[in-house]
Amino acid sequence: MSQTFSARRYFSATAGAIRHQGRAMLAAAPWSLAAFLVSLPFAILAASLAWTGSGLYLLLALVSLIAFARVTFAWHRVVVLGGGANPDAARGGSAEARHLVVFGVLVLIVAILARATGDLPYVLYMMMNGPDTNAFLAALAAAVLVVWLPVLYCVAVLALSLPRTAVTGDAGLRGIRAAMPYPRWPLVLALAVLVSLGGFAHSALTEYLHYATNEGLLWTAVYVVLFAVMTFVAAAMVAVAYRDGVAR
Repeated sequence: MSQTFSARRYFSATAGAIRHQGRAMLAAAPWSLAAFLVSLPFAILAASLAWTGSGLYLLLALVSLIAFARVTFAWHRVVVLGGGANPDAARGGSAEARHLVVFGVLVLIVAILARATGDLPYVLYMMMNGPDTNAFLAALAAAVLVVWLPVLYCVAVLALSLPRTAVTGDAGLRGIRAAMPYPRWPLVLALAVLVSLGGFAHSALTEYLHYATNEGLLWTAVYVVLFAVMTFVAAAMVAVAYRDGVAR
């Protein structure tokens, strides 16, 4: 099915969902949300091989993943079902289990690529034999786009299976690409911002653990908070896209 709505309507619908259902979303799984926020810095650090040697970091990263999946499951039900959503209705059932599997696969894809490209600036700089700053930044931007855009597009396509699973219990990957009623680029952009904030948060956390400056702590907190806020926005965008696709 072809797109029927504009990107402007997509942004407007997402803003409307957050405005009218934001409180209900935040209240849908408060304990899981708290667990996600507390364990989030450890999950961000776990994206680096330097920290994966600690079993504690990996355990807390797993806790963060499961908590975030539970939170997203509840958020998607609230946005799609509206006032008819019961946060406890499908909790602990097969729908939530399938949602966790799909969510985990998508997060794993992004995490693996983030780790694989973590040293890209250094590698590119060495390959270019110490170029001037402008040439290096241009080459880096081009390389990042080539590597990340196809992956983020695929994630944006598959992400609509998350609210479908939360509501129906069926991932329904077949036909999910055609179910998108909006242009794909706003969601790809939101995911790109989310990944970028995760990268900034990781760098700030790593630097703070090495140097422990007050300024480093401030920037770490800023990036982690912005990352958490962006997860909320991206989850709302995914749910709105599925909801409006079903309503067509």
